Amino acid sequence: MMRVVRVIIVVAVFASCMGVYGCGKARKDDGKVIATVSNSAITLGAFKARIERLPAYYQRIIKNNLKRYLDETIMEKLLYEEALRKGLDRDKEVKEILSEARKKILISKLVASQVDEKAKVSDGEIQKYYDEHKDEFKKPEMWRASHILVADEAQARSIAEELVKGGDFAELAKKYSIDATASRGGDIGFFRTGQLVPEFEKACLKLEVGQTGEVLHTQFGYHIIKLTDKRESAAESYDEARRAIESELNRKKRAILFDEMVSDLKSRYSVNINEEAFEVFEAEEKAKGGIVE
Repeated sequence: MMRVVRVIIVVAVFASCMGVYGCGKARKDDGKVIATVSNSAITLGAFKARIERLPAYYQRIIKNNLKRYLDETIMEKLLYEEALRKGLDRDKEVKEILSEARKKILISKLVASQVDEKAKVSDGEIQKYYDEHKDEFKKPEMWRASHILVADEAQARSIAEELVKGGDFAELAKKYSIDATASRGGDIGFFRTGQLVPEFEKACLKLEVGQTGEVLHTQFGYHIIKLTDKRESAAESYDEARRAIESELNRKKRAILFDEMVSDLKSRYSVNINEEAFEVFEAEEKAKGGIVE
C-alpha cells in the first residue's frame, strides 16, 4: 500500500510541474522556509502553491501524506540540481525534447484561452436544446428475465415439471443451472432488443411478466425462461439528459471555434505546401510500405 502511495506521490510531483494552468491560484509566499537544498529554499507558500496546482484527486492523497510529498519534492530538486551540474540542460536531445514540450504547452494554453473558455455552454442553451429535441432523449423499452440453463433436454423438461408443481424458480436455478447467473437465481438483469441471442430474446418478448416459457434450445444448451419485469419506453427528464446535452454542445462548439481559429491563422500567416515535393515523398513511402491505403 505504501508503495502505491509513493508511486501516486511521484506522479503528483510530475503533475504539479506540468500543471502550470491548474485550477488553484498560488497563495502569496509567506517566506517561511520549510526545507533547503544546497543554496535553494523551499518556502511554505511555494509548497502550498505546488499542491494547489494538482488535480483534486491528487490533492486529497497528498494532504494525507504531506511529509512524504515534501520528501519527494526535495528528491526532485536534488535530481534537477545534479542534472544541471552535469550540464544535461545543454544536451542536444534534451534541448529538442524541451523545445517540443514548450511548443505543446504554449499550444495547449492558446487552445484553452481561445477555444475551451469560449466553448462553455450555458444552462439556457442546454434547456433550449432539450426542449427542441425531446424525441432524442428516450429510454428504450426494456425487459428483465431469469433463466435456468442445462445441457440436457430431458433434465430441462424435468425442471419445467417441478416449476409447474410449484417449485421456486430462483432455487432451482441455483441448484441446476450451469450458467454464471445461477448464483443470482438465474437473473440476467434488464436488457433491450438486440442485446441477447435472437431466439432467446424472441422467447422473452412473447411472455407476460411473471410467466415462464417452454423449454428453449439455443447454441448454449436448454433454457427455461421466466420474464420478471418490463419497463415501457419513456422520455428522459431534463436532469437525466442534461450532462449528455452539455457534453455534445460543448464538443460541437469547441470544434467550430477551433476550426475558426485555424482558418483565421491561415488567413493571417503565409501557408504554402510544395505539392510536388510532398507527392514524391508520399509515393516513396507507399513504395516502402509505410503508408496503407
